[in-house]
Parts: sequence; structure tokens; C-alpha cells
Amino acid sequence: MHIKWWYIFLCVFLVIGAYSCSDHAEKRALARGKKVLSQRDKEIDDLEEVRGELRKVIERKITAVGLLESTLRLLGRKYIELGSYRLAEGAFIEAEQLVPYNAFIKKDLGECYYFLALSAVESEEKEEYIELSRAYYRKALDIDPDLIEARYGYGLLLFFGYGDPTGAIDEMKFILDHDPKHVAAHFALGRFYYETGELGKALNEYISLTRILPHSSPKQSKVEENINKINRELGVNE
Repeated sequence: MHIKWWYIFLCVFLVIGAYSCSDHAEKRALARGKKVLSQRDKEIDDLEEVRGELRKVIERKITAVGLLESTLRLLGRKYIELGSYRLAEGAFIEAEQLVPYNAFIKKDLGECYYFLALSAVESEEKEEYIELSRAYYRKALDIDPDLIEARYGYGLLLFFGYGDPTGAIDEMKFILDHDPKHVAAHFALGRFYYETGELGKALNEYISLTRILPHSSPKQSKVEENINKINRELGVNE
């Protein structure tokens, strides 16, 4: 037990010491830069030295930003898995503040607000979240029009949030044009066609899935169930 606590104390001491040294080095580099720039006669050697020291400071900051952004996104995904959408929103917004033009973060926020809309009780709150979800999905696609994850989420939002089957179908078709074996897009398109009464087209999507999915896939049973259901409604084998 004593060894464990001494080990923890040592680790904390080393971490604090490392941060202290790093902070001291950054302050020294900044002070050195200000001093050299304030001199009337600036020597090339001094300027080169300052440039090198300040570059190191910037590189450390950039590395820290990248690590924090990745950490926040992963944290947000974990919160979504737990159904803690408010906490996920906070993590994603913080990540967005660090990297404002990242399409993946915009997509994450679009998805987060979609789930918040689904869990909302009041209609006004639900509508507000739906609008936020659409805004963020559009921002993601403005940055990267080929971001499949954003296309898929946006398609679901259009169908279930806005009652826009045409727009939703177009999004899934876009995905399948780029990736014909995208399982989730085939499932979604089959559902969209079924809900709009285009049973033949829905059947084709599920038949396509029987060719794409491995026989051992647990999703095969759902595909077969949907095929049998559509066939019954079409009067096949009666």
C-alpha cells in the first residue's frame, strides 16, 4: 500500500514538474522574444534564436489543441452511447470552439441535436433541436460534401424530422453512388421506399442486402423478415 501511494505521488510530482518546466520555457521564450524585438539594433543570430524558441511554443500548443479536440470528440461519442446528450453537446461545442471548420465535429453536433430532438417532450424544444440538427449537418456538408456520415444523418433527419422523403432518398442514393455496399444506406432506403408505398423499390434494396451481408450476419434475419413482409403485401406466393 505504501509503495502504491509513493508511486502515485511520484507520478503526480513528475507531471506537475513537467508542466512547470514547459510553462517556464514558454514564458522564457516569450520574454526573450519581446526583449529582442524591443532592441534598437536587432541581430540576425538573436532573431533566429527567438524564431526557433517561439516555433517550439507554437508546436506544443498545436499538439495540445489536436489532442484535446480528439479527446472531446471521443468523450462526446461516449456520452451519446450512454444517452447523455446534454453532456455530449457540451463536449462537441468545446471541440468546435477549438477547431471551427472541422466537418466531423459539425456532423457530431448535427447527430447530437437529432437525438436531443427525439428525447424532447415539448414540441417547441423538439423543433428547436431539429433546426439545430439541420443547420449543423448542412455546415458539415458545406465543408465536406462527400462526408458520408453527414449525408446519412442528414437523410434520416429529413425523413423522420421534416417528413421529406424525396430529400432523404436523394441523400441515400448519393451515399450508394459512392459506396454501393453501404449497409445502413440500403436499410434506410428500403425503409423510405416502404413508407412511401414503393414496395418494389423497397424489395430491391433488401434483396441487394442479401448479396452484401455475410450469411453469418445477424442483420440477415431482419432483411429476410422485411422481404417476407413486402412479398405478403405484394401478394407474392399466395
